[in-house]
Amino acid sequence: MNKYYGLKPGTVGKQESEHTAVVRDAAARGMVLLEHDGTLPLKEHSKIALYGFGARNTIFCGLGAASFTSREEVTIEEGLERAGIMVTSKAYLERYAAAIQAEEDAYYAVMRETAKESLIAGVVRMYGEPFIPGPQPVITEEDIKEASEASVAVFVISRTAGEGADRKPVEGDYLLSSEEKENLRILSLNFKKVIVLLNVVGQMDTSFIRSLPNLGALVFVGQAAGVTGLAVADLLTGRVNPEGKLVDTWAEKYEDYPNAENFAAMNGNLDDEVYSEGIYVGYRYFDTFGITPAYPFGYGLSYTDFSITTETVYKENGQIIIDTVVTNTGDRYEGRETVQVYVSAPNGEMEKVYQELIGFEKTDILKAGETQKLQITVDIRSLTCYSEKKAAWILEKGDYLVRVGNSSRNTSVAAILRVEEEILCEQCRNLCMPEWKIEEISPENEVHCGSEKKAAEIAGAKLLTINKEDVKEIVHHYQVPVWEKKENREQTGEETGEQTRGQTGEQNRKDILVFDEKNGDKEVKPRNLLRFEEVIAGKTSLDDFVNSLSAEEMSCLCVGNAGEEDATFVTYGSGNTKTEAVIPMAPGTCDTTRNLIQSRGIPNMHMSDGGSGLRLLPEFEVDREGNLLTEGVISVRNVSKIIGGDYIKDRVNHSVYEQYTTGLPMATLLAQTWDRECWRKCGEIEGKEMQMFHIELWLAPSMNIHRNPLCGRNFEYYSEDPVITGECASAVINAIQSFRCAGVTMKHFACNNQEDNRHATNVHISERALREIYLKGFEIAVKKADPTAIMTSYNLLNGTHTANHYELLTCIAREEWGFDGMIMTDWGTTSQDDRDMHKYKASSCAGCIRAGNDLIMPGSRFDIESLYTAAEEGDMTAEEMRICSKRILRTMIKLEAGRL
Repeated sequence: MNKYYGLKPGTVGKQESEHTAVVRDAAARGMVLLEHDGTLPLKEHSKIALYGFGARNTIFCGLGAASFTSREEVTIEEGLERAGIMVTSKAYLERYAAAIQAEEDAYYAVMRETAKESLIAGVVRMYGEPFIPGPQPVITEEDIKEASEASVAVFVISRTAGEGADRKPVEGDYLLSSEEKENLRILSLNFKKVIVLLNVVGQMDTSFIRSLPNLGALVFVGQAAGVTGLAVADLLTGRVNPEGKLVDTWAEKYEDYPNAENFAAMNGNLDDEVYSEGIYVGYRYFDTFGITPAYPFGYGLSYTDFSITTETVYKENGQIIIDTVVTNTGDRYEGRETVQVYVSAPNGEMEKVYQELIGFEKTDILKAGETQKLQITVDIRSLTCYSEKKAAWILEKGDYLVRVGNSSRNTSVAAILRVEEEILCEQCRNLCMPEWKIEEISPENEVHCGSEKKAAEIAGAKLLTINKEDVKEIVHHYQVPVWEKKENREQTGEETGEQTRGQTGEQNRKDILVFDEKNGDKEVKPRNLLRFEEVIAGKTSLDDFVNSLSAEEMSCLCVGNAGEEDATFVTYGSGNTKTEAVIPMAPGTCDTTRNLIQSRGIPNMHMSDGGSGLRLLPEFEVDREGNLLTEGVISVRNVSKIIGGDYIKDRVNHSVYEQYTTGLPMATLLAQTWDRECWRKCGEIEGKEMQMFHIELWLAPSMNIHRNPLCGRNFEYYSEDPVITGECASAVINAIQSFRCAGVTMKHFACNNQEDNRHATNVHISERALREIYLKGFEIAVKKADPTAIMTSYNLLNGTHTANHYELLTCIAREEWGFDGMIMTDWGTTSQDDRDMHKYKASSCAGCIRAGNDLIMPGSRFDIESLYTAAEEGDMTAEEMRICSKRILRTMIKLEAGRL
């Protein structure tokens, strides 16, 4: 009989309520007040006229893997009404809601037609063709008359995006639609004040909104899962004072971004993506090239004001310490401020950006007139840049200006760090190099922001000298890859001895249990083999156990839960009971192989998607024999709408279980709190719920850089800046992994910065840009949080699939950073489906193992047979398979030891 950890319907525990309260508070604190003239906060029992798509059809999260399964989803309309705000525009909202429902019905009818082929086909199409509402109805004179009791109008602009498709710089997406502009114009003519809420996934053009003559406030509320409406109400009514700060630059117009014309499909080439902007990403570009944004990185208003004073800057034990004093200078509202520290490095042999974030701290809640001292500590090593010429992280000679402020465009020089001679801090090897020299943009002269204040600020700044004694030099030594060792042995005539440890002969193949524990129609009896329980009990070493595995067993172990289809979309469900007996399960998750449970005692690890919280089946059905009847893929958001109706077949005679989890704010919103304690609390929620539902690996956090605002998955990533990305991820990871048997999977490693043609895009990038921008956040998290696993991306990196990239996975992640966990592929990375249509083919199974990519997910028979064939034909050695197998088993020990 299967064992399930779901709850009986209607079971709402204390923990669920507590988690919702934590997320509600975090969401409100991550929302950013962009414009304000004093209209907010709304007074108690205010009357407002509420309009816009997101008022009643609030978007709670992006599409795809980052969805969640919260019990309740509160719209902005409902949240405001719960807070005592009266909405006077009900007739308009009813009319608009009916029109949207009709559009949705038509959309999902089309998706259902595709799903007749297979439910997976419907899901894939939904990913690539997300629902986009039609033009919204224009507000009429009758609508205005109905809402005339209100003096303030609130207009909600919503946008969605997700996995499998990028956004577009067109009306109704990055730009306002003509109907939205017309409705905003009408509201401006008929109400004293207009408040605009951006219920969107990321940056968009705000120029028209900012031109409104009576704009009272503009708030980026983002998408905060089920508590979105509650958090919005908390902010607008003053229950929470705005304290969020942007983690991206919002441009005046899309064309201001450095890669605007060439990003993804913009230039018509989806096969090759050239990162010609180099290190000039986000504010690094805008600040260096002197381009004024609509809203700079780190920016955010409050209902009160603050002053920041730097008391002193000094160095100690390889660190720079900045002591500051923050005062709430307002006379009415309490609030919090974030102190941000940037450094402006000198231009030497290498170009430098005008400034980059190196540290930050956030105050407690300060009452009007209250003061708090904050100390920001920065590692001197974080000031380095990567020299391709020297293959090293270095501090070039010159003056480094330490800047302190509350946004990238509001800083002042607090100290000068003088490096009198070049310091080599970390000797590496040039890895992941491009196939050709990338022609990168370069500022013609120093036109960067703040130049006019630079001389005066420097004159009064404290001077500190940095020398070689302040930074301990690190020298990396790289191991010889296994295949090079083998080639060297073959060239010298040595015996390789590969058959002695992992046999691959036909006789051995007949002696083990494979796939569904059967060999054809004849059940095979297992030999007296070493079992994994003996390793757990300390009776057998892990090395001896791994050495006892045959090549075919290792082929099964290094592939996920293989299905009948080629690289199928695997989640627990599908009525497959043959191999699920006596296996504890959380339906809606994915897992590693079950094929070695009986013969070797190797358990399967359960993995849950959901960057905005664990994504499980919210409800599932089990018959009287314990068979799971509900398709696991229904855990993907909106798939139930493709099915139509209740997907539970028999609520009377069958057992129904619930698995509601806590939805988190989208990653960008979470990062905008700039609050490590907030990040810790959200990580604890994930850890507790992983324990509750017996999930070993969370397939998150997602840590790719916001290279361009059109990336469809930016909401799932933290920021355009690698430091805020790494710090936020580290706090979340440490909190989750403080719970026994709970681990994370950082993804997508690396340069998964677009969704169109994401499976077959070749990213061409300089090594300096790769290391300083796109890998830095991962590096910070590895060194600060020791994540359990890493997931590779789909794309190629300078001509090699990341899943097959030895230099990326082994040399950089393992040997330079010290990562000692498991690496897995993204889902279907090795699938050959539709690859004839693309310039670049799929990554190879054997290439994954050779590169140190231990686990191929979700797994297929094709993958297993490919690995076994590669071992037989010598394309992959048994030693390489053993290395990967050992890392998988070591991860299982780490995550399973508390349960076995």
